[in-house]
Amino acid sequence: MNHTRIEQLQAFLMADPEDAFTRFALAIEYFKVGDIATSEKEFVELLRKHPDYSGAYYHYGKLAQEQGRLDAAAKLYTDGIDVSRKINDLHSLREMQQALHEVIELKDENDL
Repeated sequence: MNHTRIEQLQAFLMADPEDAFTRFALAIEYFKVGDIATSEKEFVELLRKHPDYSGAYYHYGKLAQEQGRLDAAAKLYTDGIDVSRKINDLHSLREMQQALHEVIELKDENDL
């Protein structure tokens, strides 16, 4: 586990609690070390404070998808697609469209 990285990011966030990138990086690090609950908490807070942070929808969606929460993942990707269109983030838009397609296929397979 990379606790040093998490501790550094926590210190950065304490110095600037509104820094969206630091909160995003912290959510990713918690996910990497398997602390799903804390990762999710950070994603929720990030999107509450910065609803146009398009990359968060993709990574939070992947977290939900890996946890088997396909409806939640689909909602995150759909919301992220809307945000990406709004801010003209074509890279994120394409990623989330592909991810949504993947989730729809998984849901269809589960319904068989």
